Parts: sequence; structure tokens; C-alpha cells
Amino acid sequence: MTDNNKHRLEWIGLRFRTRRNELYYSLRDVSNLTGISTGTLNGIEKGRDLTMTNFLLLCHSLEIQPKVFFQDDITFNPPYSLSPDVQERISINKKLDQLVYHSDFFHHPKRVAEVLNELGVDKSQSNKFSVYLSAYCEEGALTYEQQGNYKEYRKKGDVTWKIPENG
Repeated sequence: MTDNNKHRLEWIGLRFRTRRNELYYSLRDVSNLTGISTGTLNGIEKGRDLTMTNFLLLCHSLEIQPKVFFQDDITFNPPYSLSPDVQERISINKKLDQLVYHSDFFHHPKRVAEVLNELGVDKSQSNKFSVYLSAYCEEGALTYEQQGNYKEYRKKGDVTWKIPENG
């Protein structure tokens, strides 16, 4: 746990203890109101053992609006970082979402190879992207037409006219 979170939990615990004392409740009284053991309540008041369920039970029982605890913005800095592979996957998925939902890229049928080229992804990833594109089809954003050994993907509802081969 980061120091920032530790201090925040200690402050929340102190706020719960202060309110409990304002109401002249003992730990046993709060335990009877919430179903939380006195040992756990003691830990919460010291900045430990706080779950979201217990937080909400205490807010309700001690008549404290939860927003009181979060008046200041929380700085969003996770204590750990995602691996480069995961960061790349997320970046590519964002780009793919952009192509599917916010561009005209799929207004004309596209093969997986064309999608990979557009995204700057190595062709060795074609099986993975076939799965990704199939998921868009399942959710209704794309549709596909089988063309021999490969599929052509396009926006669902877009009609592409093909010129007949004989004329």
C-alpha cells in the first residue's frame, strides 16, 4: 500500500471514530448496528481492514455521506505499471476501436492483412486479429463475407456493390 493510501485510510478511520464518539456509541454499539466485529471496527479506526462493504455500512450507520471522504481529488498514480506487451496490446486495441467505430475504414470490405497494415502490426499477428474482428462481428459492429480462404470485414449495414465479373 502506498503511503498516500495509508494516510487516507488512517484519516477515514479517524473520521469514523470521531463520529462514533459524537454519537456516544461504543465499538460494541457500532458492531450491533453494522454486524462488523469490534476487532475489525478497531482496525478500521486505525486505518486498516477497510472494505467497501464495511465503508458503506459504517457511513449508513454513523449517518455520514460517503462524499465527505472524497472532497479532494485523488491523484491517479497506480503503484505498479503494466508491462510493455500489455501497453502495446491496449494501444493497438484503441486504434482498432477507432477504425471500427470512428472512421470510414470499414465502409469498404477489408481483409485482415489490410487491417494489420493500417495498424502497423506484423502479419504474424493475423490469427489474433481474426479473433478480434470476429468479436466485433459478434457484437454487431462489423459483418464479414467469406471470400475463398479469407474473410472480408465491413461495417454492419454498409452495402458494398460489386461489379459482376461478366459485365
